[in-house]
Amino acid sequence: MDKVVYIIPGFGESNKQRAYKQIASYFKSKGIKPISVDNIKWKYNTMSDYVTQLMKRYKPNGETYILGFSYGAMLAFIASVKIKPKMQILCSLSPYFKEDLSHIPNTWKLYAGIKRINDHKNCSFNQLAKKTECKTTLLVGSKELKPVLRRANEAHKKLKNSKLIIIEGAKHKIAQKEYQKALKKIISNLN
Repeated sequence: MDKVVYIIPGFGESNKQRAYKQIASYFKSKGIKPISVDNIKWKYNTMSDYVTQLMKRYKPNGETYILGFSYGAMLAFIASVKIKPKMQILCSLSPYFKEDLSHIPNTWKLYAGIKRINDHKNCSFNQLAKKTECKTTLLVGSKELKPVLRRANEAHKKLKNSKLIIIEGAKHKIAQKEYQKALKKIISNLN
């Protein structure tokens, strides 16, 4: 049986960056073929658009894993309800779900833009959590901003089969050595 992992980078990032290449190598060493999701058109689009783009790329074959960072983790989580992976690894899950919008600073909303925020109002974490059946590992850095830490803790409480790992000393940077070390350990323990 084929084993594949869809690796979804954060907003504006790319799987061509060293950190994502490292993550792909961790999966390869476990016999899991990495599929780089680099064709997401982030600019001028919404999360609904990103899900549509990912689903066009998705091909069911064998055992599937999905990993995403930040906005990519949000995309991975939403899509996992359709993809039904064996496991999802959500790194620094973005706090832009319907339930989060009252907890994030206005500057974050301005950065995301009105079109995306309006789309996020229709995306309920709680509703998706009820439909999530796969094993979920949530990672978040201990030095991340409060809304990101809050989202990770809330997700862990709401997801049935989840594990929360707080990476000591890590910020919102998947390339940080602490983050990479935690990911390598998690991936090396996959069976």
